[in-house]
Order: sequence, then C-alpha cells, then structure tokens
Amino acid sequence: MGRISAITLTDQPEQRVLSIKTETTMKAMQTEIEACREKILTYLILLGELPAGPSFTVYYSFTKQNVELEVGYPVAKILPPRDEISMSAIPGGKKVSCLHIGPYNEIPKIYQELDTWLEANDYETDGTSVETYYNGEGYSPEEYLTKIELPIQEKDEPA
Repeated sequence: MGRISAITLTDQPEQRVLSIKTETTMKAMQTEIEACREKILTYLILLGELPAGPSFTVYYSFTKQNVELEVGYPVAKILPPRDEISMSAIPGGKKVSCLHIGPYNEIPKIYQELDTWLEANDYETDGTSVETYYNGEGYSPEEYLTKIELPIQEKDEPA
C-alpha cells in the first residue's frame, strides 16, 4: 500500500531506550533485528519490566555490504545494562516522519519520498533514520505498520 500519512515535521523530546547496537549484513539484517528484540524482551521480563512502546531500529550506516544499527524498546526508567544490552537515548530535535503500511521491502520508496520532501523544504538529515514497528509477527506483511523518522536540520544550520 505505501505511505498512509502526510509527511510531517515535529520537534521530538529525547527518548530513553534499552537497546543493542550491532553491525550485520543486508542478508542477515532481519534475523539480527529479531534476535536483538528477543534478547531485550527476555531481559525486560527478567527485570519484571515492560517496554514503554513499540520496538524500533535506528539505522546509522546502511550499505549493500554492512548495516550499522541499534535495536530496542523505549523504557520508562533507567535499567541496568547486561551483556550487549544497554541504556541509550534517541536524541530529541526536529524530525520529519510518516507512516507506511505494507511489507518492509517497500519502505525504500518512502525514503525517496522523504528525500524529495527534504529537498523541497530546504532541510537535510544527518544520515540516520529511525523505524518504529507497531506490529509484525502475527500480521501479514501487507498489514505491517511502520513509522519512519529522519532527524533533520535546515540546510544552513551547523550540525
């Protein structure tokens, strides 16, 4: 189906998260993301805690050979680190975002639409993106609901 919301500009507060930062290949990316989610959820259960929202993935570097990412869940309070699981934060600030419904392999089209919006509105991104997954397992790929966010700044603003 594709984008189901307008592209919107917001100013988001910092978000406290429990996450795992890792690197993987394109081929192994989905398996790695699912393994990280499972580790974090298992740890939250051990602590007697619940996530404060849906899972997300921050993409820091994305090439055909290598993907640097962070997988996690928002949390309501500071929790102790364990193994590769640590407390982190998704920085606040200006972001452009929209909602996508459909298979994950269709999401690159949304990034093209966001790039067009950025150019037309004189903004640029630092190269990172955040995808929040509102559903997944138990749903058909056509029903997957994903929010895509890009941290942005005006083109003439210093980074």
